[in-house]
Amino acid sequence: MGSHRRSPASHPVNVKLRLYGFGLAVVLLAALVGWAGHSAWQQLKQLRKNFGAVQSQSFHPKPNVAERAGSNEFVEDSYAALGVLQQLLTALVALVLIFGFTATSLIYRVKIAPLRAQLVESRAIIERQEKLASLGTLAAGVAHEIRNPLTAINVRLHSLKRTLVRGSSEHEDATVIDQEIQRLDRIVRDFLHFARPAEPRPVTITAGSLFSRVQGLLGSQLEKASIRLNLAPSPALWIRVDPQQIEQVLINLIQNAAESIGGEGTITLRARSTLIPRAARATPGIILEVIDTGKGISLKVQERLFDPFFTTKQAGTGLGLSIAARIVEKHGGVLQYQTEVDRGTTFGIVLPRADKPEHEAGPPCSP
Repeated sequence: MGSHRRSPASHPVNVKLRLYGFGLAVVLLAALVGWAGHSAWQQLKQLRKNFGAVQSQSFHPKPNVAERAGSNEFVEDSYAALGVLQQLLTALVALVLIFGFTATSLIYRVKIAPLRAQLVESRAIIERQEKLASLGTLAAGVAHEIRNPLTAINVRLHSLKRTLVRGSSEHEDATVIDQEIQRLDRIVRDFLHFARPAEPRPVTITAGSLFSRVQGLLGSQLEKASIRLNLAPSPALWIRVDPQQIEQVLINLIQNAAESIGGEGTITLRARSTLIPRAARATPGIILEVIDTGKGISLKVQERLFDPFFTTKQAGTGLGLSIAARIVEKHGGVLQYQTEVDRGTTFGIVLPRADKPEHEAGPPCSP
């Protein structure tokens, strides 16, 4: 989405750019180190040559004026060569330190930092799973305890309504009670779906077929509210999912988008390819996106967006996104989002990409 997060940048591309940068830095530093080492070696050869000349002159017991001048010139050249050699060695040490710092920094960014981020994310996932497990057990127990008497009340109410005169105040009261019972029953069903989500029964289908079915279910209803439900052009992308469960997720996201728009607006369904970062290597994936032109999500709401029982709706249970996220997780995917206040929100269902079924494959190419 798995965890629920904002859509990250392409991780493999960033890693490649960092590696290219690291390689370029290594080449430049190696060239500088080679130049400094070569220059230092030349200076040492010059010093060795000068000292050899001095040794040959030391056999003369009484050096003449020319030899004394040569000795003075040698001393001056030696001091100059020693100064240059000292500078080169200092530069060489600095380059080695820079190289070590660059290598350490890049190794941290490429290897250690992502592992640290994954560790923090894993801890958050574990904490959330523990919270969901305890809440799920509680919700299942409460839901079962409520559902039995609720069913009995509903049966008795329908029996009572048959004895009441239509249009009377008693009949209207019974109708209101019936509506509230139905709402309670819907809340109980949500609790049970959250506590014990059904196992997926996956089939291999295209993302476009899912979008077309959802558009057929909700398109006319949204048109009445002046909201257009569009399908963006996309290639045939195959996924292996339980169609009913993923349709449930898409319907929930579309309904949330419609409520965020409030009036006239557009909801776009789009499928595109992506890469899913894994521990060893990135794997091909697909993102099913629901893009709206609504009000966006405030930072305060984002902090608790996927928390169970958190809702900003008066009649909501706060389980819609939690159930959607659990369904996506059971498909090996993750639910993520990008939002901007007063500009809109994009929810993305990231799923592993599936191979095209054999019976859908075209005829083999002739040699």
